Amino acid sequence: MWLFIVGVIFGQQEFAESWPDPYFRSKGAVWPEPQYVATVGEPMDVKLETFTFISTVGQCEIIDKAISRYRKRLYGEKQLNESKNAQQKYVKEKREDEKILSNLTIAVNEGCSNRFPQIGMDESYKLNVTSSGAILRANEVWGALRGMESFVQLFFDNNTKIRKVLIQDYPRFLHRGVLLDTARHYLSVGVIKANIELMAQNKFNTFHWHIVDIESFPYRSEAVPELIKGAYTPRHVYTLTQIKDIINYARLRGIRVLPEFDTPGHMKSWGVGVKDLLTKCYHSNGSIYRNFENLLDPTNSNTWDVLSALFREVFEVFPENYVHLGGDEAEFWFTECWISNPTIIQFMKIYGLKDGSSIQAWYFSKFIPLLRSLKYGKGKKFLVWQEAVSGATSTLNDTTSGNLIAQIWKNIKDIEYVTQMGYYAILSACWYLDSITSTADWKLYYSCDPQDFNGSVEQKHRVIGGEAALWGEWVDESNVISRLWPRASAVAERLWSSIETKSIEKAWPRLYEMQCRMVAQGYPVQPAEGPGYCEYEYKIQVPLYE
Repeated sequence: MWLFIVGVIFGQQEFAESWPDPYFRSKGAVWPEPQYVATVGEPMDVKLETFTFISTVGQCEIIDKAISRYRKRLYGEKQLNESKNAQQKYVKEKREDEKILSNLTIAVNEGCSNRFPQIGMDESYKLNVTSSGAILRANEVWGALRGMESFVQLFFDNNTKIRKVLIQDYPRFLHRGVLLDTARHYLSVGVIKANIELMAQNKFNTFHWHIVDIESFPYRSEAVPELIKGAYTPRHVYTLTQIKDIINYARLRGIRVLPEFDTPGHMKSWGVGVKDLLTKCYHSNGSIYRNFENLLDPTNSNTWDVLSALFREVFEVFPENYVHLGGDEAEFWFTECWISNPTIIQFMKIYGLKDGSSIQAWYFSKFIPLLRSLKYGKGKKFLVWQEAVSGATSTLNDTTSGNLIAQIWKNIKDIEYVTQMGYYAILSACWYLDSITSTADWKLYYSCDPQDFNGSVEQKHRVIGGEAALWGEWVDESNVISRLWPRASAVAERLWSSIETKSIEKAWPRLYEMQCRMVAQGYPVQPAEGPGYCEYEYKIQVPLYE
């Protein structure tokens, strides 16, 4: 009994010490951590009633709308009244010889651009906040957006004070993404936009839209209208108008929208509306394996007609230079479908294909050139899941200038093999955020580095970033924001900040503030750690029946 009691006491002590101080939270710290930041004196006071943003860019939609957003952020509904009261009290106590920050001047070297963000865009910026004033300089509008976000995060104490700093900042990786799955559970346009906004606040730059899968096909194609029969209901769909609206919403925040249409597997919902698109499957005794079809039929000419029509439309709707072609887990259906289908067996003999993997390699070797021959397809580049390149070097060897990027999802060690083959790569293996635990798992995400593998300098240069993935089997409208944030914030800092920024202890006070910053705006983000509080708790709106 005594040993048990001692064990419990010391166990509780160890457990308690693992929790951070709930009262220890940074004030006016930037997330993700900038590449270089220096404090230049005591914080300065701000009077929001007279504070202004000054753009030297001229009329520019991206900058002008960003200014409008950040004004609303500073005067958020949850903080407005208390902030005004604090401001009024502060003005009465203010000495005349003390300076008040009155504006932020925004300068962009290359002027306004209403283009769409693309990989490799310049997101660098310099931000100076001193007693003499505040100025933000960037080469492109995308850097100005990142700098404005950092500037707003410097405010604290009900937005009456701001830190005086010098910041020089740029992202470590080109590709910093979040994957949302709208096939397993439909997500409304509103909640997709909410997540895009939070992505911008965490300096992500790529929304990977896993829009269709086995369970549903919510993309309302005008080129192949029959495909929409694979949606859950006629209401659970995305029209091209809605999709273009989401793309523009993301553009204004410097975020690319990367669509994924997974092939040649995970395609059951495609076959609901387009008959004979999928390969018929068979049991080992030769009887038909019904309701198992998930692989396309590469021997059917109609398959290629459908793919051509759909992707011609996708290229026109999505201005993004890259499109994700899937390619994962097709092996789940190799034996019962491709390898057991009499037509496919004959097809394999004709082309000298020995197994399912060789069929998939043959498929991509034909599919990708076809896509580049389509209208709007010239110059397109593609992403695939790692299975599409593993073991297929003889037919799928497009490694030039990132023409084909492999997304690593099985194990971080696989990135060594893929980059050794010559492919560019992004990592998701350690950032599957749909999996939850009862611990502070943000620390695991924070500690995972895309370049932490045995490989040459050249190999590590081929790793261009990563993505936090939120698969939708157990995620819907009710929990997508809380499941994702602020856990994805840990991924954001790993992908943006210096490789030397790795201390969990130093990160926690800033992440705690970032969590509360999102909560104060009305987003239902979950606690990153254990017991604690934010000044403005999330107010859930539910019907209360008396």
